Amino acid sequence: MSKHYITTEEHLPDEELAETTLQITDAETKRIFEARVRIAREPDELTDPRPLRVVTGPHENVSEERYVELIDEIDEGEIDDDLLHRLTTEQESASNIVNTRSDDLKVILRYLVESGQYESTAEALREIAFQHLAENRPALLETYEDVRTEFEADPLRRALTDGE
Repeated sequence: MSKHYITTEEHLPDEELAETTLQITDAETKRIFEARVRIAREPDELTDPRPLRVVTGPHENVSEERYVELIDEIDEGEIDDDLLHRLTTEQESASNIVNTRSDDLKVILRYLVESGQYESTAEALREIAFQHLAENRPALLETYEDVRTEFEADPLRRALTDGE
């Protein structure tokens, strides 16, 4: 039986048939992973097409069928939720300064600021890092978003940590 995959419309690239990184779910096992893929509306446009259900809508209850060709699965490994929770908890009471100790990076970031592309080196670094993570590690960002939302929605935990 041919594998069937699922993704959300928000994960689709703007251009079809271009090689891209896509977060997909194996419809049978429900395993979520990332892979280098090509996507097409017709199966004959791909070498090894597999059905891809693209879900849309506010409740992801609307779908359309496309085809996906897996080029290479990205072994991001399972995201360690416990580690992400621990780091999120620790970060609430720690400095948010990241130090790369890199002359090369500092020069490039300062260039981006002084050439008017960004307001500050911090803004440039944040935007570039998050863009890179969104393109290459979307599962990590989505898991972190869930953890962060869970932390922010817990008023008891918030009250206890604010009182420390």
